[in-house]
Amino acid sequence: MLFVSNRELVVPGKLLADEEYQAGEGTFIENGKIFSAVVGLAEVRDKSVGVISLQGRYIPRQGDKVIGIVIDTHPFGWIVDLNSPYTGNLMVSDLVGRKVDVFKEDLGKFLKIGDAVIAEVRKVDERWRVQLIASERGLGKIRGGRLVEISPAKVPRVIGRRGSMLKVLEETTGCKLEVGLNGRILVRGKDPKKINSVVEAILLIEREAHLSGLTDRIKAKLEKER
Repeated sequence: MLFVSNRELVVPGKLLADEEYQAGEGTFIENGKIFSAVVGLAEVRDKSVGVISLQGRYIPRQGDKVIGIVIDTHPFGWIVDLNSPYTGNLMVSDLVGRKVDVFKEDLGKFLKIGDAVIAEVRKVDERWRVQLIASERGLGKIRGGRLVEISPAKVPRVIGRRGSMLKVLEETTGCKLEVGLNGRILVRGKDPKKINSVVEAILLIEREAHLSGLTDRIKAKLEKER
């Protein structure tokens, strides 16, 4: 039996479903019943129930796309802030895609402190050391665009179910978005007014992530501002 509706706001300890359902992310099982472990939105899919968290910091996982800020250097690369309790390590060879003689080449020509980079989490070890890679297509140093930072817990609402919200943001404005799972979003576009509209829409999504009908309201807002 299911005890909540899809997208219902739930708190830790809220009974979600009995043993007929499978437990998803943001839940725990006690005495065969599924409870919410976090504050968030219940997400019901077929016979699975989980909770989309509305709180919390970003915890890196292998394969995640993230947007990081360079905060320090070392002889072979950079330390990257991930908007997380854990920083990332980016080796120069994992940025430029080739071997680099660090004794002959100045790493400063590739990245400097304060630069932003789109990367993928290559590995997270048992001590939470995070290795990044940024040499593949679509990754690397960010050159232009506007960076927005929101709670990582709200990123799923910016993407939407099957990418529905992201599609609305891009198709109604002509802007392109790069969404880091760590809560940083890069907005690129030719028209500053439309970039501002997207940024305002993203911040609205963050504030009202717990409300239903948000995708339709964002679409109406952006179409009105065209």
